[in-house]
Amino acid sequence: MKDIEEEKLLIIPFPDFNDVFNIDNGKEKFIFLPLTTIKFQEHTEFQNRSFHFISIWDTGTYEETYFNEYRKEIRCIKFKIENNKYSYLGELNFPFINLLPRAYDIIEYHFQENIEYYLEPKSYRLFSIENKIFSKGQELIFGSVEGFDKPDAAYYFERIVQYLYTKKKYELFDKVNSNFVYSEIFIGATTTKEEVISEFNYEGKSKKEIINNLLKMPNWLQKPEKIFENLTFIGSVSEGGFTNGSAEIYLFWDKENNEVYQFFQWT
Repeated sequence: MKDIEEEKLLIIPFPDFNDVFNIDNGKEKFIFLPLTTIKFQEHTEFQNRSFHFISIWDTGTYEETYFNEYRKEIRCIKFKIENNKYSYLGELNFPFINLLPRAYDIIEYHFQENIEYYLEPKSYRLFSIENKIFSKGQELIFGSVEGFDKPDAAYYFERIVQYLYTKKKYELFDKVNSNFVYSEIFIGATTTKEEVISEFNYEGKSKKEIINNLLKMPNWLQKPEKIFENLTFIGSVSEGGFTNGSAEIYLFWDKENNEVYQFFQWT
């Protein structure tokens, strides 16, 4: 990566939403989660352009009205670049679109009120079995936002909480790691609980490690996508490192039209 670094490249995990999107509708924040920004500085090809990797809200249930010129199918979405920010120019028709602002506000408030609990290292048994955090989160959204069904209420709760948690943990430890719990398997005669917790706090990827195949060739998880000849590959990121998605997100730039394409392939 030395040649890339010499081009004055900045990688910014969890960029501020207002630095990533042009707000046209007001609901973008509840659909699109900015994972990482690549900011070029005086690059020979990209000059001072910025590119952003975005996780999009989805449920796996698709209706014809969800798709348009900017999202022609489930595996691809397109954004227009204006002043180094993205605009989604298609209709913001995503699952439960009118319920998301209320749900997001509830989840964000819940996370801030319980931030010490989330940041305190804990075992899977305590977090998932005894305290049943995601089950409680499902009930919180399902019981507060009329119209959200239970499975998708749980999925949205986990998505936003995990994103906020991983972002806060990155601010504290400079590592991108979405894991809520540590493993008790390694606690024994030679390894103490304190050592496991310390490693848990600092494990994860540094900002230099989160971009895969930067400015090289995509390493497709599935069969290669059909790419237009005029698209330039930027890199890919693993969505699961940031939130509860399981896709590898591949980012391409259309220089002629100043647009970006994101392709999604799931593990």
